[in-house]
Amino acid sequence: MVNDKPIICLGCAFWDTIFKIDRIPQHGTKILPDKAVQAASGMATAAAVAIARLGGNVELWARIGDDPTGDSFLQDLSRESVRTDRIRRIRGARTAFSTILVDDTGERLVVPYTDPSLDSDPGWLPLHDIAQAGAVLVDMRWPEGARAVLQAARYHGIPTILDADIAPPEMLREMIALADHVLFSEPALLSLTGDVSTRQALREIAISLQAKVVGVTLGPAGALVWRRGASGGIVDEFPSISIAAIDTLNAGDVWHGVYAYGLVNDWDLGQTVRMANIAAAMKCEHFGGRLGSPRLADLLERFHRHHPEPDDR
Repeated sequence: MVNDKPIICLGCAFWDTIFKIDRIPQHGTKILPDKAVQAASGMATAAAVAIARLGGNVELWARIGDDPTGDSFLQDLSRESVRTDRIRRIRGARTAFSTILVDDTGERLVVPYTDPSLDSDPGWLPLHDIAQAGAVLVDMRWPEGARAVLQAARYHGIPTILDADIAPPEMLREMIALADHVLFSEPALLSLTGDVSTRQALREIAISLQAKVVGVTLGPAGALVWRRGASGGIVDEFPSISIAAIDTLNAGDVWHGVYAYGLVNDWDLGQTVRMANIAAAMKCEHFGGRLGSPRLADLLERFHRHHPEPDDR
């Protein structure tokens, strides 16, 4: 049975315009795209959509402008069954937006813009609601809000997940100390350590924290995950599946959303990470960023294809 307690996602809210092109240019030119889509996106936003597509109860806490782009953002999320009543519209501000080029290899060039008049004060957040949540997932793009939500969740004993992407090192170190599940991008992890391997960097950071789980996503290679236990914890390797990537945009965000869904629905850690790997890979098989995030039935079918049940006969 699906846990109906809401997962609260807080952080980045963008309106993406995504163009499919042959290759990303190295000099000034004009390009005619093969395809183009627009969608509500951003790290926490894409994770929220991933959760909703699995059937999870999810709400986004974020800031957008009081503008037509904000209208489109809310309409798009409503179609995805993400609750939007905790999104604050700031008068006179523009909703964050980005232009993204995706080439034939699936790689992307992202040009984001965030209006500095989007008020960063988290004082309006309904922190009392966190006591009824199944988990909270925050990204690094609104640190004032993330700090408030992580602290409130810890007070109420609610599981906390941090999308630990690139940020100023001092800010990143502050946030990783507040989360139960710290999920790094590889560049963010390596920004906090010396000249060591990714596995060693993960172990060094993990043993310095109180977190239950510390992981790092490795793109097509899958993920490394440290879990608290005897002998300083255990690092497990979880390879991903082989695919032909069309668009890698939002793959990590989908990964984090599926991880959060698995956590609140009591999947074991191994299943959660394998599901997240497969969901991120499936997303990459489709153009349009988070629009490729899978439905639960499709994810389960793909999971069982690659991880069949043992034959007890």
